[in-house]
Amino acid sequence: MANRNRKLQVFVSSTFIDLQEERQAAVQSILNAGHIPAGMELFTAGDESQWTIIKRWIEDSDVYMLLLGGRYGSIEPKSGKSYTHLEYEYAVNLKKPLFAIVMQEQALDEKVKEKGKFILELDNPQGLKEFRRVVTGNICSFWSDLKDIKLSINDSIRDIEYRYEGSLKGWIKDEGINFSSTLDELTRLSKENSELKLELANYQNSGEKINGVEIEKFAELLKNKKLNLSLSLGFDAETLLITNVLSLFYHYMNQRDVYFTIYNAIGYEIERNELEKYNLIINGKPSEIGTKLFVYLEMNKHLLEI
Repeated sequence: MANRNRKLQVFVSSTFIDLQEERQAAVQSILNAGHIPAGMELFTAGDESQWTIIKRWIEDSDVYMLLLGGRYGSIEPKSGKSYTHLEYEYAVNLKKPLFAIVMQEQALDEKVKEKGKFILELDNPQGLKEFRRVVTGNICSFWSDLKDIKLSINDSIRDIEYRYEGSLKGWIKDEGINFSSTLDELTRLSKENSELKLELANYQNSGEKINGVEIEKFAELLKNKKLNLSLSLGFDAETLLITNVLSLFYHYMNQRDVYFTIYNAIGYEIERNELEKYNLIINGKPSEIGTKLFVYLEMNKHLLEI
C-alpha cells in the first residue's frame, strides 16, 4: 500500500503555447492528488544552462510525465531535437517511472478550428511525427479533453505508486514542516502563471496596439532598429548574428522553451538594456508589451525574415 505521507515529485513535460489549459489541468490534478508538480513555470533564473537545469530536475523527480499535443517545441541547438523530445529521452535513459498522455488527432483538428493553426507544428512537422511515433510505440494514453487528462494522471500515478512501492523516494512529511502551506504556495504560483498564459491563449491580434501603434507596425519599427551583435547560445552552438532589435527580442524569449522564466538566455547587460529601452522586458522578464509582441511573432514568423 502506498504511503499517504509520501509526496511524489512529478516532472511535467510539454510544449507551452498550444497547451496552456491542458498543462494547468495537469498541474492541478497532481496537486489535488497530494503530490508535487515540477515544471518550467516554477523554475528560477540562474547561471546554469537551460538543459543542465532541466536534467537535474528530471533526475530529482520521482516521476516523469509527458503531455504531447500538436507542437514539437523549441529546438536544442546541439542535438537538433526539441527540449520536450530530449526530456522524454533522458527520462527513459534514466529508467525513470514515466507515463505519456497524447492528444488524439480528432481533438487536435477540433482545437485548430477553435484556436487557429498556431497550435500546429509548422516548422518541424517531421520532428513531431518521429517523436509521436516513439511515444506511441510505448505504453501511453490518449486524451481529447481536460477530463481525460485528469483521469489519466490519477490512474497513472496510482499505478506507479503500486508498481514501484518502496523504491520511490518522494517527500515525507516532517512534523516541523507545514507541508500544506507548501502545496498551497505551489498552487498559487501555478495558478498565477497559468492566468498569464491563458491571457495569451485568449489574445486577439486584430486591432491591437502597442504604445498607440498597431502591433505589426511596432514590429516593423523594431526590425528597422539595426544591430550588429554576435551571440553564442551555448550547447556548442555556432555564433548567432543578430541584425535588429526584433530578432534580438525573439531569440531572447525563445531561450527558455517558451515558458515564462528567463534562463539568463542572452546573459549580457547590453542586450537586456537594448530590450528594456523599448519596454519589451522588465528586470529580465517579459513586460505586458513584450508578451503581446512575442505571441504575435509566434503567429507571424514571416516578420522575422530579413
